[in-house]
Amino acid sequence: MTLVDSVHQFRLHAMSYAAALGNVSQACRDLGISRTLFYRWKARFERYGSDGLRPGQRKASLHPGQTPPHLERSVLAWAIAEPTWGPLRLSSELRRQRGLVLHPSTVYRILKRHGLRTRFERLVVLEQHSAETAGLLTERTRRQLLRAQGQKPRHIQASVPGELVCIDTFYIGKLKGGGKVWQYTACDAATSFGVARLITGNWSAKKSAAFLREAVVPAFDKQGFEIQRVLTDCGREYYGEFDKACVAKAIQHTRTKPRHAWTNGFVERLQGTILRELWRVAFRRRFFISVTQMQRDLDGYLEYYNFERVHHGYRTKGRTPSEVIKAHSNKTEVSL
Repeated sequence: MTLVDSVHQFRLHAMSYAAALGNVSQACRDLGISRTLFYRWKARFERYGSDGLRPGQRKASLHPGQTPPHLERSVLAWAIAEPTWGPLRLSSELRRQRGLVLHPSTVYRILKRHGLRTRFERLVVLEQHSAETAGLLTERTRRQLLRAQGQKPRHIQASVPGELVCIDTFYIGKLKGGGKVWQYTACDAATSFGVARLITGNWSAKKSAAFLREAVVPAFDKQGFEIQRVLTDCGREYYGEFDKACVAKAIQHTRTKPRHAWTNGFVERLQGTILRELWRVAFRRRFFISVTQMQRDLDGYLEYYNFERVHHGYRTKGRTPSEVIKAHSNKTEVSL
């Protein structure tokens, strides 16, 4: 018996069962159907007989089941060219500039079908395209290229605290009445130990040198280790006075290669952690009126970050930075 025959028999049974029971409501409850559906079947049965209860064939859809290939190609091209645009924006721009009328839900289905549903997925495809056509590599595409060649991504190596300290500048935003606020951040490559200070106005080599002398060096001296080398990008704030401060403290200064931002990844990740765990929360909890208040919150977070927060990186392995430093100190004492 086919499915059509089975449905036909069930409908005939519903008619006969309701007639024998003499109660349509009870028959519908027993059969698990609604009264509205029963009376629709009954009207067809009374008008056409038993053949009226046979399921009819659906008419073919007037619209094709899939968007024509040339429209899909237009959507995909725009999605890669403008990866941050969502389906609604893509639909509007295609209509305005190309005269293509596609509903946002249709655009979304096209993107989903080709693995471009989210903004992140579209950005990854753009990174790969830029790497192939222009040779522009991000940290992710660089690592993928090394893996494809059977090589392991290289890491900056530092075996003891202070051997290599990565320094970078991070823009926080504008403070009402206080101007621009920047964050100088330092991260130890061996232990993830972090130091940070806020400044107002514009960054400069003089302020970078002051950060090194007054914040970074004393923090590592307090932990019992001297800074041997610092790594920065090629920004103008890390020339002139900053180089002089490094020479005065007997610290070697190296810079990353141009367009190789991933080289300074330790401090970049620390700044991302501070932004995510501190500033995005703090700015939603209180209104800051001075950079002193902000620095107080930053100092409190760094105390937690260095001495209480568990880290799960390949260097810390579930320990806090202070615990890693203490382990190195114990090793030094044993060797002596």
